[in-house]
Amino acid sequence: MPERYARDFDHAVVAQHAAAWVARGDRVASVTRFSSREPGGDALCLIAEDRPGLLAMFAAAFVCLGLDVVAAKVYTRRPRGRPAEAVDLFWVQRAGRDGDAARIGADDIARLQSRLTENLQNPTSVVELFRCSEQRARPSAGSTVVRFVEGRSGTLSTLELETEDRFGLLLALARALYDQRATIESSEIRTKHQRVLDVFSIAELDGSPISAERRLEIQVAVLAAIDAK
Repeated sequence: MPERYARDFDHAVVAQHAAAWVARGDRVASVTRFSSREPGGDALCLIAEDRPGLLAMFAAAFVCLGLDVVAAKVYTRRPRGRPAEAVDLFWVQRAGRDGDAARIGADDIARLQSRLTENLQNPTSVVELFRCSEQRARPSAGSTVVRFVEGRSGTLSTLELETEDRFGLLLALARALYDQRATIESSEIRTKHQRVLDVFSIAELDGSPISAERRLEIQVAVLAAIDAK
C-alpha cells in the first residue's frame, strides 16, 4: 500500500481492511463494512483488480442503487507477483435521507456486491450501468474551481476540484478522467457544508506525468462533466 495509507489509518482499521482482502478470495470484487471514526456515512471497503475506469464503475453502481458518496479515499495496492488491486474506501448513505433512514444495511451491501460482480464479469453490462446512473444523477449548481497543483515530485499531476455537492458527482468526475485516458493513482474526497473538495493524483495510462498541453484539456473536460445537464 502507498505511504499515505499508513498515515491515514490506525492499526485497528488496517486490520479490518486486511481481513476484507483475505475474505475476497477468488471473487472478482468484495464489498465489506468497516468501523470508522470519520463522521458521515457508513464506511465500505471495495477491493477489486485494478483496471482503467474502475472508479467510474464503482461510482455508477452507487448512483444506480441510490447511495450517495459522502467521502472517499482511493488507493492502489501492488502485491508481488499479482495484478495491482484497487482498495477503495467510501463513506456512503442513502441519497435524500436523514438520520437512521440514511444508514445502509446488509441488503444494500449485497446488492452492491452483486452489481459489481456482474459488471466486472460481463463488460457489456457496464453500458446499462452507466445509462442507469446518467438518468439518476443530478446536475450541479454554484461555483466550481478545477486546478492542477504541484506534487511532492515537482510534477503537476495532482488535480484539485472544489464545487457544490450533488448526487452522482464522483461518477461525473471519474468518467471524465477515464474519457480523457487518465488513470487515477489515488484520490481523497471530502464534503463540508455542501461543498466538495476532491484531490486526484493522476497520470497517463502508461504512468507518465500529465503534460502541460494535456492539463488544460483535462480541466475543460472535468468542468464540462460537472456542468452537463
